[in-house]
Amino acid sequence: MILTPLWPLLAAVVVVLALHLWASRGSLRSGSAWRRLCILLLLGAVALQPAIAGSDEPPAPTATDVVIVLDRTTSMGAQDWDGQRPRMDGVAADVSALVAAMPSARYSVVVMDNDARISVPWTTDTTALVTFAETVGWREESFGIGSDISVGKPVAEQLLEDSSRSRPQARRFLVYLGDGEQTMEAVPASFDTLAPLLTGAMVLGYGTQQGGVMALRPDTDELVERDGVAQLSHINETTLQRIADELGGTYYHRTTPGGLQFWADGAGAASGETGTPDYSLAWLLAIGAAALLSVDGWFTIRQARRAHREARA
Repeated sequence: MILTPLWPLLAAVVVVLALHLWASRGSLRSGSAWRRLCILLLLGAVALQPAIAGSDEPPAPTATDVVIVLDRTTSMGAQDWDGQRPRMDGVAADVSALVAAMPSARYSVVVMDNDARISVPWTTDTTALVTFAETVGWREESFGIGSDISVGKPVAEQLLEDSSRSRPQARRFLVYLGDGEQTMEAVPASFDTLAPLLTGAMVLGYGTQQGGVMALRPDTDELVERDGVAQLSHINETTLQRIADELGGTYYHRTTPGGLQFWADGAGAASGETGTPDYSLAWLLAIGAAALLSVDGWFTIRQARRAHREARA
């Protein structure tokens, strides 16, 4: 209980109360005197402005699940991000920015190379997530069987459906990171069945139209070559834009770090809310005083009419 007195009103009530007690000395046994005394006491309580203290605790965070679909085929080692750095460096930088913007979210990572698999199950350990993005590297060229940019779609869909069942109140987002190169002959599957499961989606594309040479693996300077000629990988923004459209999301071409605007984190404190407000009791006391005043007025009118009739008689 907290009090925030309205001092001028309280002083006025105290003066009127003192006058009432002085004028009613010896006659407080009458119903009228008691009603008016109660009205004054209620008005005094209103002047004190009592309230039940609210909570200083911030609201519980809104549940947020983020599925990251990550292309780690050989072409993601192409050296055309932020100058001549591997595309996977850009992936690591953007994953770091994502978790910094949404630290309260739960994350899972689907990795795509020859197949798709969950490399990071649902976790809130953002440090481990950033470390994974910085060290996952790309598939060695000699192990490759081609690239299917949609191979991760069924795994991502299963994660989103599981989230929908276990955390129906959660917001669900998907972030796809890749270069859009489809080297398999098969037509990529559509991502449109994922859209109803999502609150939002983002497709981040890496690479350039000019292309970049590719290291065989992260720990070597040896390049992917054919007949002694270094091979180039080129971004395919058409396929990346198509994925974004199917997801109902937005496509961004990523060539340098920074500049991305992610979704709001969803934690209550982030929205500026700091707790529940105080609950005032003054209006309840005012209603009580008004009710008593109405009753007293009714009795006063009735007594006045009775006195008038008696005078005429």
